[in-house]
Amino acid sequence: MQGVKFDPEILYVQKIYYFMFLATFTTFTCLITFCFIGLECALIVQGIGISISYIAMLKKKNFDPPAKNVTAKRMAHQISQDTSPVSIASFACQLYYYFNESAQAISLLEKFLPSHDPLLCITLGDILLKEGEAKQALHILHANPFALVDPLLLATQGHVLKRIGKVPEAVYMFEQSLCLAKQNGFPHNGAHWFTQKLLSISYKASIHHTLADCYLLLEDLPNAKRQYRSGNILLFDLSLWRHSP
Repeated sequence: MQGVKFDPEILYVQKIYYFMFLATFTTFTCLITFCFIGLECALIVQGIGISISYIAMLKKKNFDPPAKNVTAKRMAHQISQDTSPVSIASFACQLYYYFNESAQAISLLEKFLPSHDPLLCITLGDILLKEGEAKQALHILHANPFALVDPLLLATQGHVLKRIGKVPEAVYMFEQSLCLAKQNGFPHNGAHWFTQKLLSISYKASIHHTLADCYLLLEDLPNAKRQYRSGNILLFDLSLWRHSP
């Protein structure tokens, strides 16, 4: 199961949880030090431990997914108990990313596409874009009734438009996506509330960074720098910060 490439938004959430996992051990060590040595040494241990945890998070570049047999059992159980759009989208993502079954993932999502659920449409559009079917992805995304009111649908359309060279149109989509996200937030995707919060922050940062890339293509350096800064401010992990060339 080596070589699974996670999207930057997902990677950021994984890295934050990795930092929290390491910081938990630091906290326990600090408490033990406080009980047996004293407050001053405990604070030193806490500072050193948090620093090491943060550096380890910065250097962490990928995470190994569960073994295929474990993932397959989990998928079978989940889809047998729950056929909600969230569950179907998750099932399709696992087929695509973990098992490299792109045709099956696309076929599954197309089967449920008439429901017009934004999450299913976004997942299908994203997979088609990764498979080099940008025009088909754009057609499907545009056909969704929520195409201009869902921030993630807008952002996905922006990515497709950028890929096919329609940069001004992509800029408009990204800006509208950020505007709606600031007003109403991103739609809930079934994740735990804390994970959802982290994903929302990560999505906003990613949209700012991609918008900056678009401004660079349009040779608008001041706006590009502004968008890079806006995205960086949202990210706790300095290794994911972006800067203009």
